[in-house]
Amino acid sequence: MVRCRALTACTTVALMLIWGSGPEAGQGAPVSPEAGQGAAVSAERRRDAIARIWRDAESAPVPLLPGEVAWSLTLPNVPSAPGAMDDERVYIPLRQDLLVALRRETGTVAWVRTIDIATPIVVAGRKLFAVSRGRIRALDAATGVDLWSVPVEETVSAPLVWDSGWLIASTDAGDVLAFRAADGALIWRRALGAPSVHPAVPGGENALYLALSDGRVVALGLERGELRWEQGLPGTISQPATGRDRVFVGSTDNFFYALDADSGSLRWKWRNGGDVIGAAVDGDVVYLASLDNVIRAVNRGNGNQRWLQSTATRPVLPPRAFSGVVVLTGLMPAVTVLVGETGVVMGTHAPGNLIGPPLIDSAPRAFAVAIVTVTTEGAVQALRPVGVMFREAATVPLAMLPGRALSRERVVPPSVDARGPLEGPAGP
Repeated sequence: MVRCRALTACTTVALMLIWGSGPEAGQGAPVSPEAGQGAAVSAERRRDAIARIWRDAESAPVPLLPGEVAWSLTLPNVPSAPGAMDDERVYIPLRQDLLVALRRETGTVAWVRTIDIATPIVVAGRKLFAVSRGRIRALDAATGVDLWSVPVEETVSAPLVWDSGWLIASTDAGDVLAFRAADGALIWRRALGAPSVHPAVPGGENALYLALSDGRVVALGLERGELRWEQGLPGTISQPATGRDRVFVGSTDNFFYALDADSGSLRWKWRNGGDVIGAAVDGDVVYLASLDNVIRAVNRGNGNQRWLQSTATRPVLPPRAFSGVVVLTGLMPAVTVLVGETGVVMGTHAPGNLIGPPLIDSAPRAFAVAIVTVTTEGAVQALRPVGVMFREAATVPLAMLPGRALSRERVVPPSVDARGPLEGPAGP
């Protein structure tokens, strides 16, 4: 809180210095056209300065860990695929053709339905999207009831992706399909000649970026599916990550590549000590994880390294970065949260071997569940971040009173004159 107030005060002072203050700030004599142009340039510089202040202002990282257990349970069957979470519920596919929805804050069962799901599910816009027995299905998130379903001739090879009302699917035949998420209507289909096991990544100017099994990175237009560019890279490449005007991919050749988002041309590359399994972008910083058990933070624009941190776990999935923190999914501990600015470990959580990444609310609320983990054995655990509990410190009895001990003051009664009490004047 103190940091936030200090930041606000500094920003306010800077804004006053930039814009000017006092009664004379908006007053003055008429100016010539040349002076007016100069004033316009000056105003533009002020706006740029303000933008820099807000862009460079540091905010405290979201306090994800440590956390306290809100609830935990063991599912009746082991999970068949990674789950999903929204503001109200946690959705977990189970073996024996079951899908269970748990209330996020309590862990109690909201609904259960029969459906065969073996791939990751997606929740967005109050709908669940899943692949089941050769069909893509949309379910009502509140009840589990079917809303629509469409057949897919080929096998879906990568997790579904929802973005701005679009539902994107990739097939093992090398095709990318775009459906309207509201009703399942197929909008476009694009053959790429090679499949992808990674989900498509939205970014840039209404674009989709895909990493294909033949080593190509491909950019498609989101609205029509047109091919914008493709770039071949050596080795097996990771899931792309996007950040403003860059597309980032790692490779088994131990290099990390930064491509121009509009043209696909190589901007820079970074050599690592192991295969790069993925990256995440938060602002102007890119975080990349590699199989040498190291996570790095580099500048988005030029690749200059900001920090390097050895991890106590072997990464198994690309990191996730948001609100000043980096979340890394590994073997043991399963979840590691680092401070994005410094790489210092904020906390770890070790519930067991996870099926998929931890389910995380990137904007945790006070006293609410923000992290849910699901293990391959069916153990589910929900955490509330201690940092947003706002608890007061426990009252501790005083061992001694504050201040300096004083010696006891001795009170001496007033003395009496040996001659006896004074007598007043004699009477008449």
